[in-house]
Amino acid sequence: MTNARGHSRTRQLAAPMLAGIGIALTAGILSAHDFWIVPDAFQVAAGGTLEVRGQTSTRFPTSLSAVTAERVAEARLIGAASDERLTELSTSGKSLLIRHRPATPGQRIVAVALVARSTRTTPERLKRYIALEGAPALAERYEREGTYPKTDSVTQISAKFAKTLVEVGQGGSRAFARTVGHALELVPVNDPSALHVGDTLVVRLLYHGLPVAGAQLHAGAAPAGVTTKSDSAQVAAALPAKDISAETGLDGAARIVVSESGLWNVRTVHAAPAPVTPGAAGGAWEALFATLVFNVPAASGASGSAGDSSDSILALLADDPVVLESVGMETRAEFRSHHLPADKSTR
Repeated sequence: MTNARGHSRTRQLAAPMLAGIGIALTAGILSAHDFWIVPDAFQVAAGGTLEVRGQTSTRFPTSLSAVTAERVAEARLIGAASDERLTELSTSGKSLLIRHRPATPGQRIVAVALVARSTRTTPERLKRYIALEGAPALAERYEREGTYPKTDSVTQISAKFAKTLVEVGQGGSRAFARTVGHALELVPVNDPSALHVGDTLVVRLLYHGLPVAGAQLHAGAAPAGVTTKSDSAQVAAALPAKDISAETGLDGAARIVVSESGLWNVRTVHAAPAPVTPGAAGGAWEALFATLVFNVPAASGASGSAGDSSDSILALLADDPVVLESVGMETRAEFRSHHLPADKSTR
């Protein structure tokens, strides 16, 4: 569903393995603004300056206002075997600005969690919003199963989590599949940096470390020419980018076909009764946002047999093949980045 602001919102059920029943709430309860972190460049030299901007708005990748450093609960730079705190935080225009000088080569995850906010609401208001935004049938189910809180009021805890991937130097270990421990987290199963137009990104949604089934993820590319320095009016004037929806399976994984080049994001919102801390009173509900940003390069021009043969080989593959190699199984994107060049050279 797309709300009046033109922004798709997730409606989802938690997987059976989750203790609580999850729902997806829309802008009726929470702010409709997503939070993304977008690198100024997706590759920097080892020892060079990495700059990443925090953006908050309804139109990716623009920002309506700057998230201040005080609102950041934690910012981390995570490698395959490293985990650094990012402490150089400031604002630049309407953006949060994060700077760091990573010293060693390798892929890094930039992960930012904003400070959680708590508000009080009533169960009746919560029910009305679920009925309005989550569909009457779903609201009736929660009523029937007694999911709603029985107290006069309920604490609503909202928080936002954002991730992106950058390359430092040349080569080095891959980090894309590491979990960072966010309460709600999008974890790529295959390497987003290896994707090309037509490839499929497989991404898993975790809620407190457990996979969420039946969740609706939304993805899309920024309109051509739009950057973090564009404003919402420029995005509105641009041709609208197609919004892709994908549902997670029992393992929490969803498949997203990358249909065009450019700056991409995956986003979702998930709400559920908050896990109860031993010794603490229950009754709180969590409403959590998660985003993932990555870049898909434009197709290179045909130059010689190498590019032509790559396209020809990939054209023979299905969108979601399983490629059997001596080291195990690979996805289309992994085959393209790892074994296709070597296989071509032996033809």
